[in-house]
Amino acid sequence: MGVSRRNFLQLGQVFLAAAAFPVKFWGASPARLAKTVNLASLTMANCQPLVNSSFSVGSDSSTMAWFRLLSVEAMNAKAAAAPAAGVRRGRSATVDTFALHFQATGEDLPQGTYEFGHPSLGSFPLFVVPSGPTTYVAIISHITSLVVPILPPANPKSPRSFAATSEVR
Repeated sequence: MGVSRRNFLQLGQVFLAAAAFPVKFWGASPARLAKTVNLASLTMANCQPLVNSSFSVGSDSSTMAWFRLLSVEAMNAKAAAAPAAGVRRGRSATVDTFALHFQATGEDLPQGTYEFGHPSLGSFPLFVVPSGPTTYVAIISHITSLVVPILPPANPKSPRSFAATSEVR
């Protein structure tokens, strides 16, 4: 049995009406409706005031543990001296790298990415690694600035120029 034009239009109206209702009506979890943090904007200065505050940690639907932020530690500058992924030599990048140290209560969690929640930050995914019986660490690293030198125009006679190597093979 095929779908008639009338059935198609009625079904379209049902989907349109369903789309008009707020997501909360359809049973989305409160964690999904809360504001979320863009990890690219999370800096060491933003995390310092959160020391000794609690974070809920778990899946989308349930809390598996509570983490207390013990400290925020600046990482060694040697890690920033290494070229960032996708950055060629001759370019310099400034990298903001810091570690978040947590104390956990609740079930022991294996290394992995979990949904963290905080009253002032909102929710965000974070990769944590166990660093002791009830302690965990998360490393956050951002490229904050990238200095790219101005390159001279490509020489069309050079075998390394894009014009000379743009053949499809």
